Amino acid sequence: MAGVVTALFILLLARFAKRLSLLDTPHGHKQHKQQTPVVGGIALALGFFISAGIGGYWPAVSPAFWLASAMLLATGVLDDMREFGSRPKFIIQIAGALMMVYWAGGLLTDLGDLFGFGYVQLGWAAVPFTVFGVIGVINAINMIDGIDGLAGALGLASLLGFAVIAQSAGLAGQAELILLLAATLVVFLGFNLRTPWRSQAAIFLGNAGSLFLGFVLAWYAVTFASPSTGLMQPVTALWLLAIPLFDAVRMTGKRLCRGRNPFAADREHLHHLLMGLGMPVSRVVPLVLVVHCGFIALGLANEFWLHWPAHGMYLGFLLVFAGYVVLLRWIQARLAVDPTTGFPPPGCNRLKNNNIRVKSS
Repeated sequence: MAGVVTALFILLLARFAKRLSLLDTPHGHKQHKQQTPVVGGIALALGFFISAGIGGYWPAVSPAFWLASAMLLATGVLDDMREFGSRPKFIIQIAGALMMVYWAGGLLTDLGDLFGFGYVQLGWAAVPFTVFGVIGVINAINMIDGIDGLAGALGLASLLGFAVIAQSAGLAGQAELILLLAATLVVFLGFNLRTPWRSQAAIFLGNAGSLFLGFVLAWYAVTFASPSTGLMQPVTALWLLAIPLFDAVRMTGKRLCRGRNPFAADREHLHHLLMGLGMPVSRVVPLVLVVHCGFIALGLANEFWLHWPAHGMYLGFLLVFAGYVVLLRWIQARLAVDPTTGFPPPGCNRLKNNNIRVKSS
């Protein structure tokens, strides 16, 4: 039912996208070929809400989840209709994170034994750290949404990882709720992924979808890693969200070092650089997804079988991130990306004609 409802909303909203001002028009850095409805996120969220309500799954999670995710969705819809600055979006993200903390009790009071010297207790910093983490995950999903199918595919893989955690803990209601959202994402990807018979996505996720999906992933990362539930080690959340976090941390750090707005557009994201090497979107998405699934599998394997210490998993995560940064620096050197702007120099065509969507995120 979740999938069917999502498909119906996609078809309906796409038909009226122009009247609703929900069309993404190619201009500036946005290089897709035609106007595309940005209704995917709205449709999958409505499919999720309606099917969860009819199926009786709303009580499986705190009311704060439903209200906060609806707030993020509405904020994204308004942003898709008429772009506004990052400040209002940050305010809503902070409000959603605070609802998670104070209403639902989702609070990271410790980070586990990250350094091998005992548990890292956050004390008074627990609330600001949790809020910062939630905002970070939301914007990581928003940033990775740069080519057709990527954000949806990575989000789907991470959701399935959280579903495994919930099911293993005996939380069948939570697991089934996560699978409802996964079902809506599968249908969305049917319209969003490129195929041999479709050279461009029929719809986009939009800021509504990336904010909504990012918040849901942040919710499960925080609440499952919170000591109050103890469903997984906090370090496992890093592995379940590895690729979006790698991309967001690297891009934010580079932009800040250059004195630029950390949400300014450029073409230095992982997917843009892979496309610059000549890979089509149809190869980039599966490649990145397979690597992301490998990280998720390692995180889950450690939770259930390997039981490596948290500081070992954290060190491994940092080493993999370092390797990721080195690899992308090598790709940038091959593409001769301008280190001050994040774009190829004038006359370089290697990142052109790939239907790249570069958005401020």
